[in-house]
Amino acid sequence: MTNVVIGAASGMGAATAHKLAPRGKLIVADFNLAGAEKIAEEIGGDVKAMACDISNQAQIDALMAEVGELEALVVTAGVSGAQAPGRRILEVNLIGLERIVRAAEPKVREGTVGILTASQSGYMVPDVPEMFAVIDDPLAPGMIERLATFMDVDSPSLCYQLSKRGVHRMARRHAKAWGMRGGRILSISPGISDTPMGRKEIDGHPVMLEMIKAAPLGRRGKPEDIANVIAFLTSNEAAYMTGCDVLVDGGMSNVLPTTAWNGKIRVPKKA
Repeated sequence: MTNVVIGAASGMGAATAHKLAPRGKLIVADFNLAGAEKIAEEIGGDVKAMACDISNQAQIDALMAEVGELEALVVTAGVSGAQAPGRRILEVNLIGLERIVRAAEPKVREGTVGILTASQSGYMVPDVPEMFAVIDDPLAPGMIERLATFMDVDSPSLCYQLSKRGVHRMARRHAKAWGMRGGRILSISPGISDTPMGRKEIDGHPVMLEMIKAAPLGRRGKPEDIANVIAFLTSNEAAYMTGCDVLVDGGMSNVLPTTAWNGKIRVPKKA
């Protein structure tokens, strides 16, 4: 039985790796191999560190080749608007994650659980069925170019939010296939968190500090807040949960701006 955490070098991924370590064999993977190796050393025991860029199919395949019976797959890897341009965000957060889910599916067995990290910001995206039909098939040739007919795919903030809405839908789409094998798959949506990625976002968007103050709990999430929920979702205590998103944002969604997408979506007229 193997647990896998991708994005384990820091933040939520590192906290989750520490939380799942007592369950047995653990693979910690990250784009930053040195960071993953450091986490593996901290944990000790039956832990293997591997390099995994989730937009690199060869590295995904190499990782899955190391997995025998999959107990839990947790993917916290991703890039934000402060880290990459819009197209790269879609390549990593949406296309890359779809590649991992599909590569993991043959390993799914009775009791396997997959957790995909989305974001509260995914809830800011309005319902546009025509656009969702595009993001629901991330590996289709020319997906990003087809998406460009609806929105600016060079906008980091819009692409980040849309990619996370896509993750919500991804967990729902794959729930049937995983369920037929006896497994479960969910997404989890953290709020603004005290992680390296979260701090970088705040540096570029100071208004986020005001959102934090206005939220019901009035603080950023800690990596451990998310890891604790992931530990529950991957346990038998959550055995009847699948195909849904779990919002863990301290109530932040109550104060999210609702106008971010106003005038930003172009819906082609039907012939």
